This record gives sequence, structure tokens and C-alpha cells, in this order.
Amino acid sequence: MAEFNKKMQNFVDKIRVFGLKFYMWPYWFYYQNKFFKESYWPAYKNEIHKKPFVQILWELIKMFFVWRCLPYHYFRYSLYKREFGKKEIWNFIPESVIFYRILPKINRNNFLLDNKIVFERILKNSNIKFPETVLKIEKRTILDKEDHSINSPAELEAIIKKVKSNKIFIKPADCGSGGAGISSFHKKNNSFINASGQKLDSNYLKSLKLNGEWIIQEGLENEGFLRDLHHSSLNSFRVMTYFNKRPEVIYSILKIGNKNAETDNAHTGGIYVGVNLKTYKLMDKAFDEDLNEFKIHPLTKVSFSNKRVDRFQEVIDAANKAAILFPSLSLIGWDIALTKEGAFILEGNSSPGLTIIQRTNRGMKKLYDIIK
Repeated sequence: MAEFNKKMQNFVDKIRVFGLKFYMWPYWFYYQNKFFKESYWPAYKNEIHKKPFVQILWELIKMFFVWRCLPYHYFRYSLYKREFGKKEIWNFIPESVIFYRILPKINRNNFLLDNKIVFERILKNSNIKFPETVLKIEKRTILDKEDHSINSPAELEAIIKKVKSNKIFIKPADCGSGGAGISSFHKKNNSFINASGQKLDSNYLKSLKLNGEWIIQEGLENEGFLRDLHHSSLNSFRVMTYFNKRPEVIYSILKIGNKNAETDNAHTGGIYVGVNLKTYKLMDKAFDEDLNEFKIHPLTKVSFSNKRVDRFQEVIDAANKAAILFPSLSLIGWDIALTKEGAFILEGNSSPGLTIIQRTNRGMKKLYDIIK
């Protein structure tokens, strides 16, 4: 039976690797064209420090044949700028190469990360810090943090009254991405109320459980300059680990909220800045999803230059400890919050955002060379 199961797993893996690029091609093509029209092309037209047109054309043609895909990333990362030399443009890897050729071969059992309830149960049995779970909604059943079903409004109210944090986040449990679907509730007179004035109670959760599975967790807070950068959001680190014989942190950035949003995701207006893994200092320049660049935060006016994350080693240690728990997933992008209580793992991403890593680190050649 074991031999049969192994053969079945190998068959499924081969089908997944072979079929993914054909299944996802229409979505990827639509996605790239949409952003090309909305962001990449306007940025290209407005750029005054472009390379000569003949050079741009030659680089595009060469990339097409080398990478064997449409080189949208040439415009995504503004490689037409004169600041990117002939060698440096090859440090940037097309998303289609990573997502459809590499990740399916090195990452398996993605659901261990993509399902936040499964992820929470794995971390619960380790000594890794993660946000305190208040409730879960799984298979249309409301559960407490120990997976006991909640059978009455009185039980639910007693659990909510014990919450220590002043903020609660409700997140989609299955394949949530980019902050989509996340809602927050703030504490008011021993109750939690959202922006629409709804109270977190049994009636709200009954309506919620009709729309998928959810995890409800206490909010966390930054301290020091991490909080000063943007008060409204929890500003977290995206830390990329690669697991071969042991986990290794190869890239990191700081995601920062903007426009008084409560999340730090790029899709909700957030900006991101690289972290130097040798000095633990922020890099001088931050970016947003529309190719804008910032040397100071556009809202709070706090500068990024020479800002050092003194306890960043705690973030690295947390990422490496977490990576060991998921050996079948070689490449993981961890979202980690640094608070006065330590580094907290927020979630792991089996398909980590490449744009924010490549733009801040001027490519991902190190990762590509390791995988090759």
C-alpha cells in the first residue's frame, strides 16, 4: 500500500508541475496586461532617464529568448532605466519562471501554509510565538482556540470578554492573500465593534460562517520607530527562507501601512523597504505597487535612511525555527511582527510576493543561483 501511495503522489506532482502553467496562463496573461496598462506603461512614458530605444528593444528580444516567456518584468522593475546596467538586468527573474517552473518543483503540501487554521495548529505545538487565537470558524462550526465548539451566545461572550488586546482581526482561513477579506474590530466598553458599527457577537459570527472558514485573532502592536512609521497598521517583515539541508534567510523587507489603513499590504496602499541582512538597517528607498519611490514615508514623513532594527535577529531566528516545521516547502515568505514581547509569526506564504522582494533587493539572483 505504501508503494502505491508513493506512486500516486509522484503522479500527482508531475501532473501539477506540467499542468499548472497551462491552467494558469489565461489568468497570468490577464493580470500582467492589466498592470502593464495601469502602471507599467504610464511609468515608462513618464520616465526621463530611459535607455536608447534600440537598446531597450534589443534587451527585450534577448530576454524573450533567454527566459522563454514574455518579459513583462522588464517594465515591472523599470529595467529600461539607465541606472540598470547590461549585467544587472539579469538579476531580475520573471514571475512566470518562479511561479510556474520553479515553485511547483520545490514546494509541496502548500495547504499547510495556505490554510491558516491548519497553520495555526502546527505552530501551536512549537515554541514559536504567533497571535493569540480567539475563535475559529471551520466547517460552519464556531470553535474556541482549543478547537472546542461554542454552543451558546453566553459561551461566546465569555471568551470575547477575556480578550486582552484592544483590536481583533478576522481573516479568511483558506488561501487569503494581500490583505483581502481581512476585517478589524476595536474594543469599546468590553465589546468589539467594526467600522460599520457591527458588534462581534453570535449573530455576526452566524452570518460569517455561511461564507467560508475564518480565523479570529488578537491584534499586535509595534513599538519604537516601527510604530512611528505608520501608527494605524501593524508593520511587519516579509522574510524569505530557503530550506535545503537547513533553513536560510535570503531576503527581507519591511512592509509599512499607508493612508491610515490597518493593514500593511501593498494591495491596500502599503509601501515596502528592504532590510540589509548584514547591518539590520533599512535601505534608503521604499516603493509602492504603482512604481513610486519614497525616501520618507509619504504620510508620516519619517525617513528610512540609517534606521536600524536593533532586535532583527529575533525576526531571523523566528523565521528559521518556523521553516524547520515545513520541510516539504523549500521557499517560504514569512510575515513576522516585531513587538516588545518578541517576534511573532503572522503567516507563511507558499507563493511569496516576488515584486516587493525584487524591487527592494534589485533582483533575486541569489535565490535563482541557489535553486539552480
